[in-house]
Amino acid sequence: MSNKMVTCLFCQSINRLDVQQETSKEYGNCINCGMPLSKETPNSTSARKKRFLPLFWFVVIFCLVMIFYLPR
Repeated sequence: MSNKMVTCLFCQSINRLDVQQETSKEYGNCINCGMPLSKETPNSTSARKKRFLPLFWFVVIFCLVMIFYLPR
């Protein structure tokens, strides 16, 4: 059995995925409300990394520029 959990975007309930559902293109439907489950949710790890990395590098570059720009 898999430990992967997916949150329903409609009712916010947590659904456990079977091994067969993980390998297929579609996850199936929510157990609580019956809406289709999506692979990419706003709270998924990959979505958070996509937002974090560009912001992180922007802050790093901004800090480096400010170190040399600001008077001492």
